[in-house]
Amino acid sequence: MARMVFFQGNFKIALLILWASFSAEQFTWADTGSVDIQGVDSAYAGTELIFLCYSDQISGAERTLGKASVQSDGIFATQFEVDRTTFVFAYLGAYKVYLYVEPNAVYHIVLPPRQDKTQGEQLNPYFEPEVVHLGTKEFRKDELNTLIRMFNDAFLPYYNKHIVALAQNSDFSELDRDIARMERPFEKSTNAYFSTYRKYKYGLLRHLAYQKRSRSVSDELFKNQPVWVDNISYMELFNQVYDDYLRYFSRTDAGQQLGEAISSRSFDTLRTLLSSDEVLGQGELPDLVLLKCIHDEFYDDNYSRSLLLALLDDFIAHARNNDLLQVAQSIRSKVTRLLVGFEPPDFELYDKDSNLVRLSDLKGKYVYLNFCSCYSYTCMSEFRMLSALAEKHSDLLEIVTVVIDDNPLVIKGFLERSGYTWKFLHYANQSSIIRDYDVRAFPTYYLIDRQGKLLMSPAPTPGDEFEARLFQALRGRGEL
Repeated sequence: MARMVFFQGNFKIALLILWASFSAEQFTWADTGSVDIQGVDSAYAGTELIFLCYSDQISGAERTLGKASVQSDGIFATQFEVDRTTFVFAYLGAYKVYLYVEPNAVYHIVLPPRQDKTQGEQLNPYFEPEVVHLGTKEFRKDELNTLIRMFNDAFLPYYNKHIVALAQNSDFSELDRDIARMERPFEKSTNAYFSTYRKYKYGLLRHLAYQKRSRSVSDELFKNQPVWVDNISYMELFNQVYDDYLRYFSRTDAGQQLGEAISSRSFDTLRTLLSSDEVLGQGELPDLVLLKCIHDEFYDDNYSRSLLLALLDDFIAHARNNDLLQVAQSIRSKVTRLLVGFEPPDFELYDKDSNLVRLSDLKGKYVYLNFCSCYSYTCMSEFRMLSALAEKHSDLLEIVTVVIDDNPLVIKGFLERSGYTWKFLHYANQSSIIRDYDVRAFPTYYLIDRQGKLLMSPAPTPGDEFEARLFQALRGRGEL
């Protein structure tokens, strides 16, 4: 589990972590406004800071908001647009740093002391960064980051206390008193985002402490209530309460018709069926729950992926709520990104000569894409087979090896020693490619067709009859 910390470092600025410069008092569904993020830190000179947000908090998909190149003197700045309170984060080496931003605001942020990933951490697809709430140089007591930081400082001790104690003790009166104590310093706050944040944090505590079961939490905090798809606290509890919801529903009398409703390919038919159980109530909650179910079932193999995708497309075609439409589109992008017949995530990576290579530029040939390490024995042995494929099928097949090693210079030295001539790219310019292609082991292979769509996902290794499978696919397409 990732550890959440609030850095102090050698700057002796612990209090700064609480504060952010902010010009808007209230959380509102405001018109789009600019956010300016600025700072100075010479330790990060020469690096690029990429600020992201979640496209949706069901799939966890991420979207880039802005980029800032840190100059030689340490100065950096970026500007982007938001239309509401937004949870913004960035990956900085061994850290994941975050900040809550509002439209029309300026933030002079203070970065944590630089700590790059070790080679082992870079090669570990399960590495979890330390999570750091960014500080800024300005102080405002009523600013959202200040309020959330102060609340989390109060919440965490009670959380640890009750999760341990109340799982074994059914006396919940002390929990109620502690929630009242936590709430007292903030009850006069008028920030709507912060009010929702606290409300669902308390719900999470009650839920995890077994005071409130999922059904009662649903009834009290979600049923017939507004949905807050961009509120971190709301979505954290939502994802727990409605986890595996279709399995629960399938046990009801109405749930006997679940397979038929899914086969209808009609989102409205499925929603109508679930509404007959009266658990989800009216409004937008049933739609959000169903979007979560479709996403989760896509990886559980209980239902046909083509049927689930048809339901998702039906919702997208008829969605009336723009927030839920964006959630659905984000989920669709994630679940189809590595499906055969769909375009895989594009990338821009540098080769050994610092040329920028885009996947989209390789259309017209079959692309045998693989992810490797120049320190992996398995990769080294398969490189010899890839070399033979490259020489034999150069007119048909473009072999692209993405190297996941700490130092980009390793490629140049390796190719000078080995003499391999196909494309070798380094992942550093777009490290998210590891997540985008779900790289969990080295080597990992994909085959992309001439039109830029996945033909084999994953693809066989060169030693596992890849060549035979390739020609079988070409014959099936009438190309041989």
